[in-house]
Amino acid sequence: MRFRNRVVLVTGSSQGLGRGMAEAFLGEGAKVVIHGRHAETLAQCVADLRGKLSPGATACGAEVVGIAGDIADSTVVNSLFEQLQEKFGTLDVLVNNAAITPTDERARAEHMALLTTPVAKHSLRVTSQLSDEDWQRMINTNLNGPFYCTRAALKIMEPNGYGKIVNIASIAGISGLSCHSPHYSASKGGMVAFTRSVALEVIGAGVNVNCIAAGAVATENWNDLIERGGEALHSRVTQVIPAGRVGTINEYASLALYLASDDAAYIVGQVISPNGGLVT
Repeated sequence: MRFRNRVVLVTGSSQGLGRGMAEAFLGEGAKVVIHGRHAETLAQCVADLRGKLSPGATACGAEVVGIAGDIADSTVVNSLFEQLQEKFGTLDVLVNNAAITPTDERARAEHMALLTTPVAKHSLRVTSQLSDEDWQRMINTNLNGPFYCTRAALKIMEPNGYGKIVNIASIAGISGLSCHSPHYSASKGGMVAFTRSVALEVIGAGVNVNCIAAGAVATENWNDLIERGGEALHSRVTQVIPAGRVGTINEYASLALYLASDDAAYIVGQVISPNGGLVT
């Protein structure tokens, strides 16, 4: 198993893509720390994942623990890493997955309009109406949070001479396609640039940093969006994406595991975008 005796932290992993990646690491024998903001949800996720552990993974030392906290707060992040070190003594892999998206009804309506109307024709005007609070909240979680986690991780990884960091960004950070949420696009664009800069800084210390700029993923939130939009939205999505479908959690998790493995040692500071051909 590729991650036997490796300690892995996946932020934002109590559901969705993060949970899928955590489960994939467990299946490869890793000791996984899952993370989320809500302790009750996190505890249930830990119990579920423990129940799914295969005998083979368990024999290789796979185990899962949960640590709750808001990564937008640097003090909370420092405490998270202290707890991690108390439990496992080290950290080999960090997956910066935790993020937020606009979730109010107006944002949902704008997302629907974006997906069902040609970009040149829709008339969304978001930036001029965006509040300071909404902008800062997005940046605090989606960009400051990964910085706090990376800073704490490097204090462990650099002295060890080994580490893997996989940042989860978005095609919105490359193309601006997510024009219903400029603050989201800006936060993910920052993740792309952050990846490239840190990768060059730390590769000489044995720490490898790469980025996945995710396209559409069939998570619970995505499925909820499609359900709200009905057949018309589903049809529009399959027309817009050349592959004719959205990506699966397993497809993204497999890529994350590859980038976190020693097989990807010569891939440094790269931004890989699985998107079904939507962005080239």
